[in-house]
Amino acid sequence: MRHLLTISLLCCFQHISFAQQAWDEAAFRTMPPVQRYRFVQDYPYYKSPDGSALSAMLNRMLEIAREENDRHAVLALKYRMCLASGGKGFDFPEGKTGRDFLLEMEAEAKKKGYEVEETVAHHYLTNGMGNPKNLSFEQRYVEVQKAFGQIEAIGFEKFRDYGLAGILLDLTNFMWELEDFEKAFRYLSVAERFVEPTEEGAYNYTQVLSYLQTYWKEKKDYARSIGYARKILRFHQNLQTGHPDRLWRKKFWQGFASIEIAGLLIEQGHFAEGEQYASRGYSLSRAQENDGNLTAYLAEFDALQVLVPIKLKLGKMHEADTLLQRALSIKEMPELQSHLGYFKPLKLYRHLSEYHEKKGNSAAALRYARLAQAIRDSLGRRNDARKFEKLNQRLDAEKYTEKLQLVESEKQLQQWLRNAALAILALVLALAFANFRRLQAKRRQKETELSAAKTELENMARGFRQKSELVENLRLENEKLAADGRHSEYLEQLTSATILTHADWKDFKTVFEKAHPGFIARQKERCPGITPAETRLLVLEKLGLNTAEMANMLGVNKNTIHQTRGRLRRKVGG
Repeated sequence: MRHLLTISLLCCFQHISFAQQAWDEAAFRTMPPVQRYRFVQDYPYYKSPDGSALSAMLNRMLEIAREENDRHAVLALKYRMCLASGGKGFDFPEGKTGRDFLLEMEAEAKKKGYEVEETVAHHYLTNGMGNPKNLSFEQRYVEVQKAFGQIEAIGFEKFRDYGLAGILLDLTNFMWELEDFEKAFRYLSVAERFVEPTEEGAYNYTQVLSYLQTYWKEKKDYARSIGYARKILRFHQNLQTGHPDRLWRKKFWQGFASIEIAGLLIEQGHFAEGEQYASRGYSLSRAQENDGNLTAYLAEFDALQVLVPIKLKLGKMHEADTLLQRALSIKEMPELQSHLGYFKPLKLYRHLSEYHEKKGNSAAALRYARLAQAIRDSLGRRNDARKFEKLNQRLDAEKYTEKLQLVESEKQLQQWLRNAALAILALVLALAFANFRRLQAKRRQKETELSAAKTELENMARGFRQKSELVENLRLENEKLAADGRHSEYLEQLTSATILTHADWKDFKTVFEKAHPGFIARQKERCPGITPAETRLLVLEKLGLNTAEMANMLGVNKNTIHQTRGRLRRKVGG
């Protein structure tokens, strides 16, 4: 089974055929981007093997998509060109390779935010047709699981245009060879939902079902295994194709599926029904002489190993003899020796031993039994060694994965700590900035209030000076009248009136303390015994008023001001 799968897998990209059908270049150019992308993905490339014409068409489509700046169509075309590059005569532009296109596709998709195309390109660069073969086994193991995780996270449906079943088959192949069948089954279960039983999807459809059939066969679930084998058989019976290569594969898979069904029926003891399927399968698998198709001879040899024991079980010795002789002739073909290897003839030797035992030829039966036993012992040792090797590989891969996860966790923790530190720093800066703005606003408010207070104080001082001038003018006028022998009691009262009344002082003091905060308090600290009159004197001096102006404002004479100033000096000095 594995050998046949390997042969088929080698054909995956080498025998895909493509079409060169008529296409309208002008219409392609004028298409809206969504329609152009859909055209690229839906075009039936598979119907003709003319790789040279196909490459010319795809190169022209790529030029147009670039000219129209249609990045999505460009990415889709690069994928299609990589897929088509197995066709004979296919050429990439500018001497580039499929790997070059995949690298460009990955970089462009990442830059433009096309996560599906980025994931597809990365997959083929690490696991598929673009694999540089420089990744370690452990790295491949990580990449395979990462690819599935990314596809699952993005959404399986979004990968329909990019052959999701084919991608999942690549992942399955790796896990199957590693004998991690449960992970392989997980991938296959998803692939089964997306494979299509069409001529274009024939390869992926058959491979997915074949893997699933083998999985359930190993699980001894014969009913499910037979169910998948019958699906393969019906599909290839109904498949319509005129391509010679596909006609051979159609016949091969019908024979293969029939033989598998026969083998599963025999496991359950249904020999009569198993004989029908085995005979039909052998007829379909029988190689044409001199056609040079080694795969056909290998398929026929495998079919004989199912059909012979049925004939022996049913006692059809003559038919069994004919079939055994055919198997021996195939085994002896020189060109098949390397393909059959040492272990392949095991079943044939066992059947020959049983045949000769039934014929009464004990010597021949013993000889073939010994040959079979030697191979079985060697096969057992090889299988044990292989299982041990695969187990070690899985353990190494899992350890490597755990190590990477630990490193990734540490990176995430460091990133989280950095983000937390940045968040805290941002919060501190935000709070500091908010506090700075608050202090600024408070300072501006204080400055505004101070400016307003100073302006108001200046206005009050100006008013006091004007009143002082008025009082001085009245005094001079009163003195003139007195000199002329006239006296005005009214003017006398006005000149002796107090300009800065008690009520005025309270208002004035409030404004002054706003304009000169702390001034009065400092004077009281400097001179604890200072009187209210002395305080008023210091305030008026702070405003720059002269002795006469202060006397007029306080309603006293100049001598009083001089006396008050003298007392204050003695207090400060004493």
